[in-house]
Amino acid sequence: MSLGLSICWRGPPGSGKRTALQQQLALWCKSLGQHYILKKQFWDAPLHNGDASEDEGEGEKALLPMEVSMTHWGFDVARMSLQDKQYVKSILQRWGRGSQVLAPTHSKRCLVFYHAHLLSSESMLFLQAFLEENHQDTVLWLTSEYPLPSRLADWCVEIPVHSNGKDMTLEILKRNASTQALSGSLVTLEEEIVAVYKTWLTTPATLSDVKKIRALVYGFLHRNIRWTDGFHQLMFALDCIPLTQSQKTELAKICVSQPFTGPGQTVPSYRIPILWENYLLLIRNALSPAAAPEPEPELTKLKQKAKVTKTKAKALVNGS
Repeated sequence: MSLGLSICWRGPPGSGKRTALQQQLALWCKSLGQHYILKKQFWDAPLHNGDASEDEGEGEKALLPMEVSMTHWGFDVARMSLQDKQYVKSILQRWGRGSQVLAPTHSKRCLVFYHAHLLSSESMLFLQAFLEENHQDTVLWLTSEYPLPSRLADWCVEIPVHSNGKDMTLEILKRNASTQALSGSLVTLEEEIVAVYKTWLTTPATLSDVKKIRALVYGFLHRNIRWTDGFHQLMFALDCIPLTQSQKTELAKICVSQPFTGPGQTVPSYRIPILWENYLLLIRNALSPAAAPEPEPELTKLKQKAKVTKTKAKALVNGS
């Protein structure tokens, strides 16, 4: 059997990228005359130094959920927090050391990363070097919401996955949710952001808005959202509110000027809240209702002159 190519399934959230990848893995096993059996376990990756030596008994470990089959290892980058480079390094170092390489049919395997657009630039370098060394017996399959950086895009065939404007993952969640949960109005992150934007459209900016902005930032941090992903969510939510042409122009300038907004970018964790706060403050000022225009100087002078004339006339009347 031909090993095939490295592939990236790209599409919006909930479009079925993971399902498409799993179907292809099942077809791969079928072509080998084997049943596709998916197992789930934990990856005990070192948390700090990334040393994946099997002799390492002590040391701090971080358990990461993973998928295992006879043809692949699968990992979700969204579960790696901001330490993805350490996880990826340990995974690549241990690749090929398992007992599954003893069988001839298992010598050709697939390494899978879901949510690959969240990988840092260091992880992209690791994967590029890994493919250059192992492309003859290993393929890399990815799912991504955004185009891959050139380091990986040159190795992968991109397959678009359309959702027709629906988030199938959210639909499944709503379908499986209890009646009590649905009655409590399940609010998505985008709906929450849009509600804040609509409030900002009708109220002038004040110092108290800083508290709301920080609440949004902390909400993103609790959801383990990266800067790049959060930037896009805040930007896409702007399409859901009514904007004037001048507001669109101003917001476009704000979005274009934000740094590190492409996939595969590394932003230190301590900088992420600062970037979000600055981004949201700029959006807040751009959405604030325009202040009442100041009267023209000539008109102001005429009004003052009329007022003085009126006062003099009243004084003359009272004096007579």
